[in-house]
Amino acid sequence: MAYTVLKSVTGAVLLGLIFTACSTTQPSVSSQSLNDVAFKSVDAPISDAQKRQILTSEEVTINGKSYKIGWHTIARTGQVLPSLDGKTTEIFGQIKNEAGVPINHKDGSPFVCKTSKDGSGPDHTTLHERNGQLYAITQFECGPGAMYISRLEKTAEGGLKAVATSPISQADYYGGWVHCAGMKTPWGSHLGSEEYEPNARALAKDEYYFNFTLYFKEGEKALNPYYWGWMPEVTITSDKGDTKYVKHYAMGRFAHELGYVMPDEKTVYLTDDGVNGALFMFIADQPKDLSAGTLYSAKLEQKSDRNGGAFNLTWINLGHASDAQIRSYVDKKFSIDAMFEVAKDMNGKCPADFRSVNTSWGFECLKLKEGMEIAASRLEARRYAAYLGATTEFNKKEGITFNPKTNQLYIAISRVLYGMEDYKKSGEASDKYDQGGGNHIKLPRNDCGGVYRLDIASGQKDANGAPLASAMVATTFVGEVMGEMKTYPKGSDYEGNKCSVDAIAEPDNLTFIKNSNLLIIGEDTGLRQIDYMWAYNVETKKLTRIFTTPYGSETTSPFWYPNIGGNAYLTAVVQHPYGESDKDKKSSPQDIESWVGVVGPFPAFE
Repeated sequence: MAYTVLKSVTGAVLLGLIFTACSTTQPSVSSQSLNDVAFKSVDAPISDAQKRQILTSEEVTINGKSYKIGWHTIARTGQVLPSLDGKTTEIFGQIKNEAGVPINHKDGSPFVCKTSKDGSGPDHTTLHERNGQLYAITQFECGPGAMYISRLEKTAEGGLKAVATSPISQADYYGGWVHCAGMKTPWGSHLGSEEYEPNARALAKDEYYFNFTLYFKEGEKALNPYYWGWMPEVTITSDKGDTKYVKHYAMGRFAHELGYVMPDEKTVYLTDDGVNGALFMFIADQPKDLSAGTLYSAKLEQKSDRNGGAFNLTWINLGHASDAQIRSYVDKKFSIDAMFEVAKDMNGKCPADFRSVNTSWGFECLKLKEGMEIAASRLEARRYAAYLGATTEFNKKEGITFNPKTNQLYIAISRVLYGMEDYKKSGEASDKYDQGGGNHIKLPRNDCGGVYRLDIASGQKDANGAPLASAMVATTFVGEVMGEMKTYPKGSDYEGNKCSVDAIAEPDNLTFIKNSNLLIIGEDTGLRQIDYMWAYNVETKKLTRIFTTPYGSETTSPFWYPNIGGNAYLTAVVQHPYGESDKDKKSSPQDIESWVGVVGPFPAFE
């Protein structure tokens, strides 16, 4: 494996992994209604040395008993490992074409998903156990995208490390696209995402789209925007690590950050990243089967603009569809012109027989063509949702998680800006994000974002009064914990930061430690020099910093695993170090390699 010098918060220098005093498998915590879990805090990095390291909490207390924990590297991008079958070697994160052949840059160097030149690097990683064998599935946020399955072993210190890896082919579904967040479903599969789908009306502006000329043998002739922007699912089918890969066209196409499957195994909440996005809910026909169902989009009714705002939700039915039904449109290389007529706006207004929308693609005048409801509902889910009156004003809607004890969902909003303001852009008057839309959200600007709480209820009806076939329907959208915009004085240790170091900043991925009060909040911020991960107690409202990353990186992939091989783990990815800022501070070529790993080991507990 790739070795790197890390430090614990005590300052002890360790090689490779952080060693702990814990045995490989710790005793399980006894089951109880609610576990009292508290992390030892990590100080905000100040020195150059601290800002070059992964710093993590060194101790967690569970029900009054303390356990040593630390950071453990599973793999780094560019690392060479044996393939799962042992017949060859693989570069972790190497992008391959539709034939499975590695793609190279013009200079002959391998296209590895790790830096801003090629994309963002590895994102969500799920952990799996099958008949005692441990695996990780990692998806990569590049265009073309990639997925790798890695065989894991436990280390003597209780961590996890990759000992073999192989790519997962996505060729049967035209390749993968900018894979972002994900989750391990209740039935054990890896549910991924394809973010920032290409705009079918403005393809010439999309660099990722034309990168796919490297993926297809036929080059540009093979491209179609509707190949990407879907929800992929991977299932491990054998103890050897064989996999089954599908894309769920029934769940709609947009800038998928994350699809979060609820405990009923059929209701899925879907976040749409980017500017002027929507919030979606998918209700599958059958539990554990996402191949067919009904898609809904939320309409917000504002009740308050304080502390991030408070809203009631209603759900607009976009229609029922199956994967097979929508795949038939995808395979035909469908075009947006087959679904919508588009008219030029007349001084901010649309012709009488057109409807105005304002989405990620701006203000448009659209008219749905006859018989195109189902095609538009999935191929152009965001545009169609806006066409039916749903709210498309969210800015940078990110991670999702659920607290089953309180029956509440949590969603991160990275920045409360643009469409979430009231005819403003970063506090200044502007109609760019509200003209032609519903202007349902009217909030004060908050560049540092926040995490919102959604109450879940049964017995709900959609906007037309029809019963919703789910007992897990979100009814509210309320600010829970917000970031704090702050300017630090010249000479301060935190000079240049624009969000408080003692509050969340541009929250991204979330996870909840089951049967506790702790919400884990990761960050992807350019408004602080260093990104953090927090433990937020939803009962006491206390924030504890538990993880910090090196210069120019972000935290991704926090996900709580209560029992993997006899221990609990918190997954984490340190994405694109020295990539978003401070590029001049890297001291070696390896500095830019992303980390995939875990915090732990924790005792297993439910």
